[in-house]
Amino acid sequence: MIYLDNGATTFPKPDCVYNAMDRFARTGAVNAGRGAYRAAREAGKMVEETRELLISLLDAREQAEAVFAPSATVMLNQIILGQNWTADSVAYVSPYEHNSVLRPLEEMRKRFGFSVRQLPLRGDGGIDLDAVEARFAGEPPSFVAVSAVSNVTGYILPAEEIFRLAKRYKAFTLLDGSQAVGLIPLRFGRLRADAVTFAGHKTLYGPFGIAGCLIRNKAELNVVLSGGTGSRSTSLETPRRMPGRLECGSKDTVAIQGLNAALKWLRTVNPLERERELTDYLLASLRDIPGIHLYTAPSPERQAGVVSLNLDGFQCGEAAAILDSRRDIAVRAGHHCAALIHERLGNRDFRGTVRVSLGYFNRRSDIDALAEALRTMDRKQLENVNPDSLRGLC
Repeated sequence: MIYLDNGATTFPKPDCVYNAMDRFARTGAVNAGRGAYRAAREAGKMVEETRELLISLLDAREQAEAVFAPSATVMLNQIILGQNWTADSVAYVSPYEHNSVLRPLEEMRKRFGFSVRQLPLRGDGGIDLDAVEARFAGEPPSFVAVSAVSNVTGYILPAEEIFRLAKRYKAFTLLDGSQAVGLIPLRFGRLRADAVTFAGHKTLYGPFGIAGCLIRNKAELNVVLSGGTGSRSTSLETPRRMPGRLECGSKDTVAIQGLNAALKWLRTVNPLERERELTDYLLASLRDIPGIHLYTAPSPERQAGVVSLNLDGFQCGEAAAILDSRRDIAVRAGHHCAALIHERLGNRDFRGTVRVSLGYFNRRSDIDALAEALRTMDRKQLENVNPDSLRGLC
């Protein structure tokens, strides 16, 4: 298989991740922080070391706490549902946001009746910062959510500049770092973010089952999930302090051990340099293919390793099915849980896009195979595709 769906999850993982998880699962996967015996203490130390590695990665020491959750979606729900919403609140989102932000926000909007606005774009698809400044002045924000990197076009959004404007009005600022943490440099203090979420299985090259956020010290969130935390068991009150306020239930220590190994591996490599080299090669390889449409960031310096495309004469799902069935090339087809930006891209006739998302372990030969498959694609090839390939739209 030629794997080009790293935006969904990076694959494969570094060998050190697989080895660390297997070793820990066999020798130390006890309930961290729930016992005074040696194995529980060691598991607890590993969990705390992983928090420190995350804080170091985002240069957030003495500024934020690292909180764990089973997925970025769960973490985003806790943050969004935990806001002090009122009917007068005004929330802003970029048109690049994922449904993990948009859907919980919509649930809150229906419940409280506040306004949700989109950040304005320029004609090239970039965030129009002058228009954002004017929009905030006319309708001050209470809450602003921005994706660090678009999972559709690879656009690295100007989150730092947006949050600087939002903080004039003391808005809560949320960075969805699912496609970015571990890939692009992020400094917590400079971002002016109240929370930065991460997904361990994406650009951190860890496993499924571990995600979370870095949340600013003294940030206030209402409790959404509650239960056992391994502390103050005689009290029915949820802990006030982070990370306990957002963490309940037994942690997936095997997944955290995998993330721990991935964070240490990331210190030895440069995934962004690798992705940019491959992305340049990808775009150069695809641009001259007859009938191709490319959806990218508005400028090369803001391009990460995600590119969407369509090919005249094929719906996106058909093109992806041919790539899968004939060439064993794995890409993603559909709207990628980010419907707002597809309204701007104007790809309704294609039913979304074919998304090509690169990772550290891809090679130029993978791109060569993709380009050749697209260049020679023919509708007759649909006669022999696996029908299940056509059901993989999102």
